[in-house]
Amino acid sequence: MLILGGYGAMAQSTVPDLLASPGVDRVGIAGRSDAKAKAFAAAQRDGRAIPVVVDARDSPSLVREMKRWDCVINSSWYDLNVPIMEAAIEAGIHYCDLGGLYHQTIRQLKLDPRAKDAGVTCVLGIGSTPGTMNVMGAYGASKLDKVRKVLLRSSGAVVSGGEAGMFVPPYAIRTIFDEFSMDAPILRKGKVRFVPALSGLERSEFMPPVGVVEGYFTIHSELATMPKTIGKGVQEMDFIVAFPPEFRQTIETIVRLGLARRDEMLVEGTKVRPYDVTSTAIDGLPKPKEPELDVDIQRCVLIGERDGNPVTLRYEAVTWPHKKWKVGGGVVDTGVPPSIAAQWTVKGRTKGPGVVPPEIAFEPLAYFKELSARGRGIQVTEIAEETRTIH
Repeated sequence: MLILGGYGAMAQSTVPDLLASPGVDRVGIAGRSDAKAKAFAAAQRDGRAIPVVVDARDSPSLVREMKRWDCVINSSWYDLNVPIMEAAIEAGIHYCDLGGLYHQTIRQLKLDPRAKDAGVTCVLGIGSTPGTMNVMGAYGASKLDKVRKVLLRSSGAVVSGGEAGMFVPPYAIRTIFDEFSMDAPILRKGKVRFVPALSGLERSEFMPPVGVVEGYFTIHSELATMPKTIGKGVQEMDFIVAFPPEFRQTIETIVRLGLARRDEMLVEGTKVRPYDVTSTAIDGLPKPKEPELDVDIQRCVLIGERDGNPVTLRYEAVTWPHKKWKVGGGVVDTGVPPSIAAQWTVKGRTKGPGVVPPEIAFEPLAYFKELSARGRGIQVTEIAEETRTIH
Protein backbone atom coordinates (compact mmCIF):
# COMPACT_ATOMS: atom_id res chain seq x y z
CA MET A 1 0.00 0.00 0.00
CA LEU A 2 1.37 3.39 -1.01
CA ILE A 3 0.13 6.37 1.03
CA LEU A 4 0.49 9.82 -0.50
CA GLY A 5 0.59 12.31 2.34
CA GLY A 6 2.02 9.36 4.23
CA TYR A 7 3.32 11.41 7.14
CA GLY A 8 0.33 13.76 7.33
CA ALA A 9 -2.37 14.01 9.98
CA MET A 10 -4.68 11.20 8.86
CA ALA A 11 -1.81 8.84 8.10
CA GLN A 12 -1.20 8.79 11.87
CA SER A 13 -3.92 6.14 12.02
CA THR A 14 -3.84 4.76 8.46
CA VAL A 15 -0.24 3.58 8.70
CA PRO A 16 -0.41 1.80 12.07
CA ASP A 17 -3.72 0.21 11.05
CA LEU A 18 -2.19 -1.18 7.87
CA LEU A 19 0.83 -2.48 9.75
CA ALA A 20 -1.47 -4.19 12.27
CA SER A 21 -3.48 -5.89 9.51
CA PRO A 22 -2.67 -9.41 8.30
CA GLY A 23 -1.37 -9.78 4.76
CA VAL A 24 0.13 -6.30 4.38
CA ASP A 25 3.70 -6.70 3.09
CA ARG A 26 4.77 -3.09 2.53
CA VAL A 27 3.49 0.35 3.47
CA GLY A 28 4.94 3.26 1.52
CA ILE A 29 5.23 6.51 3.50
CA ALA A 30 5.19 8.88 0.54
CA GLY A 31 5.64 12.63 0.26
CA ARG A 32 7.98 15.34 -0.96
CA SER A 33 10.06 15.50 2.22
CA ASP A 34 12.67 12.76 2.52
CA ALA A 35 13.37 13.70 6.15
CA LYS A 36 9.73 13.58 7.20
CA ALA A 37 9.08 10.30 5.37
CA LYS A 38 12.12 8.67 6.98
CA ALA A 39 11.27 9.97 10.45
CA PHE A 40 7.68 8.76 10.32
CA ALA A 41 8.67 5.38 8.88
CA ALA A 42 11.31 4.93 11.59
CA ALA A 43 8.78 5.82 14.30
CA GLN A 44 6.67 2.80 13.28
CA ARG A 45 9.46 0.42 14.37
CA ASP A 46 8.47 -1.93 11.56
CA GLY A 47 10.64 -2.80 8.56
CA ARG A 48 7.55 -2.90 6.33
CA ALA A 49 7.17 0.88 6.67
CA ILE A 50 9.22 2.28 3.78
CA PRO A 51 9.91 5.99 3.15
CA VAL A 52 9.18 7.07 -0.42
CA VAL A 53 10.09 10.47 -1.86
CA VAL A 54 7.68 11.49 -4.59
CA ASP A 55 5.95 14.68 -5.71
CA ALA A 56 2.26 14.12 -6.44
CA ARG A 57 2.43 16.96 -8.98
CA ASP A 58 5.08 15.13 -11.04
CA SER A 59 2.83 12.71 -12.91
CA PRO A 60 5.50 10.70 -14.82
CA SER A 61 7.50 10.04 -11.66
CA LEU A 62 4.33 9.27 -9.73
CA VAL A 63 3.19 6.70 -12.31
CA ARG A 64 6.60 4.98 -12.21
CA GLU A 65 6.47 4.77 -8.42
CA MET A 66 2.85 3.59 -8.35
CA LYS A 67 3.68 0.58 -10.54
CA ARG A 68 5.59 -0.85 -7.56
CA TRP A 69 2.42 -1.03 -5.43
CA ASP A 70 -1.00 -2.70 -5.41
CA CYS A 71 -3.07 0.26 -4.21
CA VAL A 72 -2.56 3.95 -3.47
CA ILE A 73 -4.26 5.75 -0.60
CA ASN A 74 -4.46 9.43 -1.44
CA SER A 75 -4.26 11.36 1.84
CA SER A 76 -2.90 14.50 0.25
CA TRP A 77 -4.75 17.72 -0.47
CA TYR A 78 -8.06 17.15 -2.25
CA ASP A 79 -7.19 19.57 -5.06
CA LEU A 80 -4.77 16.89 -6.33
CA ASN A 81 -7.35 14.10 -6.44
CA VAL A 82 -7.90 14.12 -10.19
CA PRO A 83 -4.24 13.99 -11.36
CA ILE A 84 -3.34 11.44 -8.66
CA MET A 85 -6.28 9.24 -9.63
CA GLU A 86 -5.38 9.56 -13.31
CA ALA A 87 -1.84 8.44 -12.46
CA ALA A 88 -3.18 5.42 -10.55
CA ILE A 89 -5.35 4.41 -13.50
CA GLU A 90 -2.39 4.78 -15.87
CA ALA A 91 -0.23 2.71 -13.52
CA GLY A 92 -2.93 0.05 -13.30
CA ILE A 93 -3.33 0.07 -9.51
CA HIS A 94 -6.33 0.53 -7.22
CA TYR A 95 -7.03 3.91 -5.64
CA CYS A 96 -8.93 5.47 -2.73
CA ASP A 97 -9.07 8.96 -1.21
CA LEU A 98 -10.66 10.98 1.58
CA GLY A 99 -13.06 13.04 -0.53
CA GLY A 100 -13.08 15.72 -3.21
CA LEU A 101 -15.17 18.46 -1.63
CA TYR A 102 -17.97 17.90 -4.17
CA HIS A 103 -16.48 19.49 -7.30
CA GLN A 104 -13.40 17.27 -7.53
CA THR A 105 -15.59 14.24 -6.85
CA ILE A 106 -17.81 15.18 -9.82
CA ARG A 107 -14.70 15.34 -12.00
CA GLN A 108 -13.44 12.01 -10.70
CA LEU A 109 -16.73 10.23 -11.43
CA LYS A 110 -16.20 11.03 -15.12
CA LEU A 111 -13.08 8.83 -15.09
CA ASP A 112 -15.19 5.69 -14.57
CA PRO A 113 -14.77 4.37 -18.15
CA ARG A 114 -10.98 4.72 -17.96
CA ALA A 115 -10.85 2.94 -14.61
CA LYS A 116 -12.97 0.08 -15.93
CA ASP A 117 -10.79 -0.25 -19.03
CA ALA A 118 -7.72 -0.44 -16.77
CA GLY A 119 -9.39 -3.01 -14.51
CA VAL A 120 -8.89 -0.93 -11.37
CA THR A 121 -11.25 0.15 -8.62
CA CYS A 122 -11.25 3.74 -7.38
CA VAL A 123 -13.15 4.31 -4.12
CA LEU A 124 -13.97 8.00 -3.71
CA GLY A 125 -14.26 9.69 -0.31
CA ILE A 126 -13.68 6.84 2.11
CA GLY A 127 -12.93 8.56 5.41
CA SER A 128 -15.42 9.30 8.16
CA THR A 129 -17.53 11.82 6.25
CA PRO A 130 -17.59 11.29 3.36
CA GLY A 131 -17.09 7.57 3.86
CA THR A 132 -18.72 5.89 6.81
CA MET A 133 -21.47 8.52 6.59
CA ASN A 134 -22.33 7.33 3.06
CA VAL A 135 -22.42 3.67 4.08
CA MET A 136 -24.75 4.46 7.01
CA GLY A 137 -27.05 6.29 4.60
CA ALA A 138 -27.14 3.40 2.14
CA TYR A 139 -27.82 0.88 4.90
CA GLY A 140 -30.66 2.95 6.33
CA ALA A 141 -32.19 3.50 2.90
CA SER A 142 -32.19 -0.27 2.29
CA LYS A 143 -34.61 -0.62 5.23
CA LEU A 144 -37.12 1.90 3.87
CA ASP A 145 -39.59 1.79 1.00
CA LYS A 146 -39.42 5.55 0.48
CA VAL A 147 -36.87 8.13 1.61
CA ARG A 148 -38.01 11.74 1.89
CA LYS A 149 -35.17 13.43 3.72
CA VAL A 150 -31.55 12.64 4.67
CA LEU A 151 -29.73 14.76 7.26
CA LEU A 152 -25.94 14.45 7.43
CA ARG A 153 -24.39 15.91 10.59
CA SER A 154 -20.86 16.00 11.99
CA SER A 155 -19.50 17.22 15.32
CA GLY A 156 -17.08 16.40 18.11
CA ALA A 157 -15.33 17.68 21.21
CA VAL A 158 -11.83 17.70 22.67
CA VAL A 159 -11.64 15.36 25.66
CA SER A 160 -7.97 15.66 26.63
CA GLY A 161 -4.61 17.17 25.70
CA GLY A 162 -3.86 20.39 23.92
CA GLU A 163 -2.91 23.72 25.48
CA ALA A 164 -5.12 26.68 26.30
CA GLY A 165 -4.97 29.46 23.75
CA MET A 166 -3.35 27.38 21.00
CA PHE A 167 -4.97 27.25 17.56
CA VAL A 168 -5.06 23.63 16.35
CA PRO A 169 -6.98 22.80 13.13
CA PRO A 170 -8.48 19.29 13.25
CA TYR A 171 -7.44 18.62 9.62
CA ALA A 172 -5.94 20.46 6.62
CA ILE A 173 -6.46 24.19 7.08
CA ARG A 174 -6.73 24.70 3.31
CA THR A 175 -9.72 22.36 3.20
CA ILE A 176 -11.29 24.12 6.18
CA PHE A 177 -10.90 27.50 4.44
CA ASP A 178 -12.73 26.11 1.41
CA GLU A 179 -15.49 24.65 3.57
CA PHE A 180 -16.01 28.08 5.17
CA SER A 181 -15.97 30.05 1.92
CA MET A 182 -17.32 27.94 -0.98
CA ASP A 183 -21.05 27.68 -1.69
CA ALA A 184 -22.54 24.50 -0.21
CA PRO A 185 -24.63 22.00 -2.21
CA ILE A 186 -28.00 20.99 -0.74
CA LEU A 187 -30.77 18.84 -2.19
CA ARG A 188 -34.21 20.44 -2.34
CA LYS A 189 -37.23 19.11 -4.27
CA GLY A 190 -34.99 16.38 -5.67
CA LYS A 191 -32.43 18.76 -7.21
CA VAL A 192 -29.04 19.97 -6.01
CA ARG A 193 -28.67 23.71 -5.59
CA PHE A 194 -26.02 25.83 -3.91
CA VAL A 195 -26.34 28.13 -0.92
CA PRO A 196 -23.77 30.39 0.78
CA ALA A 197 -21.30 28.78 3.15
CA LEU A 198 -22.17 29.23 6.83
CA SER A 199 -25.87 29.61 6.08
CA GLY A 200 -28.57 27.31 7.47
CA LEU A 201 -27.80 27.75 11.17
CA GLU A 202 -28.98 24.70 13.11
CA ARG A 203 -28.77 23.75 16.77
CA SER A 204 -28.58 20.06 17.49
CA GLU A 205 -27.72 17.83 20.41
CA PHE A 206 -25.18 15.03 20.50
CA MET A 207 -24.16 12.67 23.28
CA PRO A 208 -21.82 14.01 26.00
CA PRO A 209 -19.26 15.48 25.97
CA VAL A 210 -20.35 17.18 22.72
CA GLY A 211 -23.78 18.35 23.91
CA VAL A 212 -25.71 21.11 22.13
CA VAL A 213 -23.86 22.57 19.15
CA GLU A 214 -24.44 25.08 16.35
CA GLY A 215 -23.68 24.05 12.79
CA TYR A 216 -23.94 25.39 9.25
CA PHE A 217 -24.25 24.15 5.68
CA THR A 218 -20.84 23.16 4.35
CA ILE A 219 -19.63 21.97 0.95
CA HIS A 220 -19.03 18.21 1.10
CA SER A 221 -18.74 15.24 -1.25
CA GLU A 222 -21.73 13.22 -0.01
CA LEU A 223 -24.11 15.35 -2.08
CA ALA A 224 -22.18 14.43 -5.26
CA THR A 225 -23.29 10.78 -5.12
CA MET A 226 -25.84 10.03 -2.39
CA PRO A 227 -28.96 11.62 -3.94
CA LYS A 228 -28.59 9.21 -6.88
CA THR A 229 -27.40 6.14 -4.98
CA ILE A 230 -29.95 6.50 -2.16
CA GLY A 231 -32.80 6.99 -4.63
CA LYS A 232 -36.26 5.99 -3.33
CA GLY A 233 -37.65 9.42 -4.10
CA VAL A 234 -35.35 11.39 -1.80
CA GLN A 235 -36.24 15.08 -1.97
CA GLU A 236 -34.04 16.71 0.67
CA MET A 237 -30.45 16.19 1.78
CA ASP A 238 -27.82 18.46 3.32
CA PHE A 239 -24.58 18.34 5.27
CA ILE A 240 -24.01 20.42 8.40
CA VAL A 241 -20.80 20.54 10.45
CA ALA A 242 -20.53 21.95 13.96
CA PHE A 243 -17.09 23.09 15.09
CA PRO A 244 -16.30 24.37 18.59
CA PRO A 245 -17.49 28.02 18.78
CA GLU A 246 -14.02 29.55 19.30
CA PHE A 247 -12.54 27.70 16.34
CA ARG A 248 -15.49 28.55 14.08
CA GLN A 249 -15.32 32.23 14.99
CA THR A 250 -11.58 32.37 14.24
CA ILE A 251 -12.00 30.79 10.80
CA GLU A 252 -15.00 33.01 10.03
CA THR A 253 -12.93 36.10 10.84
CA ILE A 254 -10.04 34.95 8.64
CA VAL A 255 -12.37 34.27 5.72
CA ARG A 256 -14.33 37.52 6.10
CA LEU A 257 -11.13 39.56 6.22
CA GLY A 258 -10.14 38.12 2.85
CA LEU A 259 -7.15 36.26 4.29
CA ALA A 260 -8.28 32.99 2.65
CA ARG A 261 -8.89 34.38 -0.84
CA ARG A 262 -7.45 32.39 -3.74
CA ASP A 263 -7.04 35.29 -6.16
CA GLU A 264 -3.58 36.84 -6.47
CA MET A 265 -2.63 40.23 -5.10
CA LEU A 266 0.53 42.30 -5.40
CA VAL A 267 2.56 42.72 -2.20
CA GLU A 268 5.75 44.79 -2.54
CA GLY A 269 6.18 43.71 -6.14
CA THR A 270 5.46 40.01 -5.52
CA LYS A 271 2.28 38.20 -6.51
CA VAL A 272 0.85 36.15 -3.66
CA ARG A 273 -2.42 34.43 -2.81
CA PRO A 274 -3.70 35.22 0.70
CA TYR A 275 -4.94 31.61 0.78
CA ASP A 276 -1.37 30.27 0.46
CA VAL A 277 0.21 32.79 2.84
CA THR A 278 -2.35 32.34 5.62
CA SER A 279 -2.43 28.54 5.40
CA THR A 280 1.37 28.33 5.40
CA ALA A 281 1.53 30.61 8.43
CA ILE A 282 -1.04 28.47 10.29
CA ASP A 283 0.78 25.25 9.35
CA GLY A 284 3.90 26.75 10.92
CA LEU A 285 2.27 27.58 14.26
CA PRO A 286 3.69 25.84 17.35
CA LYS A 287 2.10 22.50 18.14
CA PRO A 288 0.93 21.62 21.67
CA LYS A 289 3.24 19.37 23.70
CA GLU A 290 0.30 17.07 24.33
CA PRO A 291 -1.83 16.55 21.18
CA GLU A 292 -5.52 17.37 21.33
CA LEU A 293 -7.56 14.18 21.58
CA ASP A 294 -11.20 14.34 20.58
CA VAL A 295 -14.34 12.29 20.34
CA ASP A 296 -15.78 12.44 16.83
CA ILE A 297 -19.41 11.80 15.89
CA GLN A 298 -20.97 11.36 12.46
CA ARG A 299 -24.77 11.23 12.27
CA CYS A 300 -27.04 10.22 9.40
CA VAL A 301 -30.81 10.60 9.81
CA LEU A 302 -33.22 9.15 7.24
CA ILE A 303 -36.88 10.15 7.24
CA GLY A 304 -39.19 8.06 5.10
CA GLU A 305 -41.75 5.27 4.98
CA ARG A 306 -41.93 1.52 5.46
CA ASP A 307 -45.10 -0.47 4.81
CA GLY A 308 -46.99 2.82 4.50
CA ASN A 309 -45.94 4.04 7.95
CA PRO A 310 -43.63 6.98 8.70
CA VAL A 311 -40.20 5.87 9.93
CA THR A 312 -37.15 7.80 11.11
CA LEU A 313 -33.83 5.99 11.35
CA ARG A 314 -30.73 7.54 12.92
CA TYR A 315 -27.23 6.17 12.59
CA GLU A 316 -24.27 7.42 14.58
CA ALA A 317 -20.62 6.51 14.22
CA VAL A 318 -18.83 7.44 17.46
CA THR A 319 -15.05 7.31 17.78
CA TRP A 320 -13.04 8.02 20.92
CA PRO A 321 -9.25 8.62 21.06
CA HIS A 322 -7.03 5.62 20.34
CA LYS A 323 -4.75 5.16 23.34
CA LYS A 324 -2.12 2.99 21.63
CA TRP A 325 -1.77 5.24 18.59
CA LYS A 326 -2.09 8.39 20.71
CA VAL A 327 -4.45 10.07 18.23
CA GLY A 328 -7.94 11.52 18.55
CA GLY A 329 -11.20 10.08 17.30
CA GLY A 330 -11.25 12.42 14.30
CA VAL A 331 -7.96 10.97 13.07
CA VAL A 332 -9.03 7.38 13.75
CA ASP A 333 -12.41 7.54 12.03
CA THR A 334 -10.93 9.32 9.00
CA GLY A 335 -7.67 7.38 8.67
CA VAL A 336 -8.89 3.82 9.33
CA PRO A 337 -11.55 3.54 6.56
CA PRO A 338 -9.05 4.03 3.70
CA SER A 339 -6.91 1.29 5.25
CA ILE A 340 -9.93 -1.02 5.15
CA ALA A 341 -10.86 0.11 1.64
CA ALA A 342 -7.37 -0.44 0.26
CA GLN A 343 -7.12 -3.93 1.75
CA TRP A 344 -10.60 -4.96 0.63
CA THR A 345 -10.07 -3.58 -2.87
CA VAL A 346 -6.85 -5.53 -3.37
CA LYS A 347 -8.60 -8.68 -2.09
CA GLY A 348 -11.57 -8.14 -4.42
CA ARG A 349 -14.04 -7.43 -1.60
CA THR A 350 -15.27 -4.11 -3.02
CA LYS A 351 -17.52 -3.61 -6.02
CA GLY A 352 -15.60 -2.77 -9.15
CA PRO A 353 -13.76 -2.19 -11.34
CA GLY A 354 -14.57 1.43 -11.97
CA VAL A 355 -15.12 4.57 -9.92
CA VAL A 356 -17.36 3.85 -6.93
CA PRO A 357 -18.53 5.89 -3.92
CA PRO A 358 -18.43 4.25 -0.46
CA GLU A 359 -22.16 3.57 -0.33
CA ILE A 360 -21.77 1.37 -3.42
CA ALA A 361 -18.36 -0.13 -2.68
CA PHE A 362 -19.03 -2.05 0.54
CA GLU A 363 -21.46 -4.47 2.09
CA PRO A 364 -22.61 -2.27 5.00
CA LEU A 365 -22.81 -4.76 7.88
CA ALA A 366 -19.41 -6.26 7.06
CA TYR A 367 -17.97 -2.75 6.87
CA PHE A 368 -19.47 -1.69 10.22
CA LYS A 369 -18.07 -4.82 11.84
CA GLU A 370 -14.62 -4.10 10.41
CA LEU A 371 -14.67 -0.52 11.76
CA SER A 372 -14.64 -1.84 15.32
CA ALA A 373 -12.40 -4.88 14.71
CA ARG A 374 -8.90 -5.23 16.20
CA GLY A 375 -9.41 -2.43 18.68
CA ARG A 376 -10.13 0.30 16.15
CA GLY A 377 -13.05 1.48 18.27
CA ILE A 378 -15.32 2.98 15.61
CA GLN A 379 -18.83 2.01 16.68
CA VAL A 380 -21.95 2.41 14.56
CA THR A 381 -25.33 2.52 16.31
CA GLU A 382 -28.84 2.42 14.87
CA ILE A 383 -31.60 4.35 16.65
CA ALA A 384 -35.22 3.69 15.67
CA GLU A 385 -37.97 2.26 17.90
CA GLU A 386 -35.12 0.65 19.81
CA THR A 387 -31.39 1.28 20.05
CA ARG A 388 -28.90 -1.37 19.08
CA THR A 389 -25.24 -1.57 18.20
CA ILE A 390 -24.54 -3.00 14.77
CA HIS A 391 -21.97 -5.81 14.75
